[in-house]
Amino acid sequence: MPMSAIGTSSSDSGCLRFMQTGRQQNGAVRKGEGFTLLELLVVLLIIGVLASLITFSITPNQPSPQRESRRFHQVVEAAREQAVLFNQELGLELRENRYRVLQWQVQRWWPLDSDLLSEHTLPDNLSQTLWIDGVPNTGGASGSDLPQPQIVFFSTGEVTPFGWTLEDSADNDQWRLTASPLGQFDLQAEPIP
Repeated sequence: MPMSAIGTSSSDSGCLRFMQTGRQQNGAVRKGEGFTLLELLVVLLIIGVLASLITFSITPNQPSPQRESRRFHQVVEAAREQAVLFNQELGLELRENRYRVLQWQVQRWWPLDSDLLSEHTLPDNLSQTLWIDGVPNTGGASGSDLPQPQIVFFSTGEVTPFGWTLEDSADNDQWRLTASPLGQFDLQAEPIP
């Protein structure tokens, strides 16, 4: 092999020339030493997925007053909308630590069988209070096993005006939902006095 002036062969000079222009990977010349934007995005995506998995595994699956209050809010909104859309009278019955949506049919109230609107029992650490006309309401007709709602959702969109509070005995956390006669609902957190 012929030697060049510096004492290297022609194949060695090709290596020097390659080292001076950058690294070659899979036939492409790469001039920088950093990562591509795509590589960085993939790493960030993997970190995000792992962080969310860790968060879900660490976070206790205890029902919170906020979650239960939002669920109750969704139930009353859905009941009002269903009463208007299907031109039917619906009611909401609250007992101690549970509530359910009722439907007026054949001259009496019947429990509504729906995923969201079926009976729901609150966790033991939460207690609910219903206020109608500023007075606490504890239940429907006494001594009767027939369902009796305290709140009625009319097909015209009107609602029995009420206030509903949910308290967490452990955390001193309270949520209040108020309803106007025109079916406007307001949910907010309040400190327990």
